[in-house]
Amino acid sequence: MDFYAILLLHLAVTLIYFLGNSWRKPRLQVVTETVIALAIPFFGVLLMVSYRLCCLLLALNGGRQAEAEQEGEAFFQGTSLNADIIPLNDAFLVDDVQKKRQFFTGAIKQAVVDNESILQMAMHDRDREIAYYAVALLTARMEKLENELFSRETMMVSGEGQENVPRLEEYAQLLKNYLAQEKFIDHVTYAKKQGDYIGLLDYLKKACPDKMEYYIEEIDHLLATKNYVEAELVCAELKERFPENEESYMMYIRLYQSWRKPRQLQQKIWELKACPIELSQEALRAIRYWDKDGHRQEAAIHG
Repeated sequence: MDFYAILLLHLAVTLIYFLGNSWRKPRLQVVTETVIALAIPFFGVLLMVSYRLCCLLLALNGGRQAEAEQEGEAFFQGTSLNADIIPLNDAFLVDDVQKKRQFFTGAIKQAVVDNESILQMAMHDRDREIAYYAVALLTARMEKLENELFSRETMMVSGEGQENVPRLEEYAQLLKNYLAQEKFIDHVTYAKKQGDYIGLLDYLKKACPDKMEYYIEEIDHLLATKNYVEAELVCAELKERFPENEESYMMYIRLYQSWRKPRQLQQKIWELKACPIELSQEALRAIRYWDKDGHRQEAAIHG
C-alpha cells in the first residue's frame, strides 16, 4: 500500500471518529480529540477510543455532559434560572451589542426591571436604544407614581379616608416610594412632597404610637431638611415611648452629630453605655468612634 493510500485511510478513519463524537460531546473536546487522532496516525484513534472506554467503564465523567454544553446554552449564561429572573448586571458585560440590547429591552418590555442601579447603568450605556428604553421605563414609572399620588391626594382632600389608618399607611408608602426617586424630581416638588410626608408621619406616629418606624422615618427626614428643633422633639417622644431600645439613643446621636452639638452628643453616648440593654454592632461602633472618655483612657494606657 503506497503512502497516499495510507494517508487517505488515516484521514477517513479520523473523519469517522470526528463525526461519531460531534453529536454527543462538547465541541472543544471533539476538536481536541480529533487533533490528537490526526496527529498520531491510526494509533491516535486507538488511543482516544481506549480513553473513552476507560472513562465509560470507570464512570469518570458520571455520565454528564460539560456544564457549558448542557441544553445547548452559551457558556456565559451559567446556571439555568427561572424564566422570570434575568441577570441584567451580567448582560452589560456582553460584548455583542445585539445580544445586550435584546436582553435589556426584552426585560423592560416584560416590566421585570426593578433595580434602580441597573436602570442608571442603562441610561448611560453607549447603546442609544438601551438608554432610550431605560429613560422611557423610568419616565413611565414616575408617571405611574405621580398618578397614584394624585388619586390618593384627591381622595384625602375630599374627606375620604382621612381617619382610615390603613389607607393613610398606603399613602405614606406611596410617598416614600416617590421620594426614593429624588434624582428624577425637581427640588420644589421634592420639598413639597417631603413636607407632606413628614406631616403624614407625624399623624401616623400619634395614631399608632407603638410603631417605632414612624418616629425613625420622621427624624430621618427632619434631619434631611435640617429641622433640628423638631427632630429633637420627636427624639424625646421616641425616648419616652421606647426607653429601653437602643434606637432611642442612636437617633439622638445622629441628631447631635448633624446639629454639631458635641456636648449633647457625649451625654447621649454616656447614656447609651450606661443603658442595661444588649447593644448591636452598630451601637458599639458608634460608642467606639464618638466616646471621648474612652479615647482618653486609651491614650492614658498607651501614654
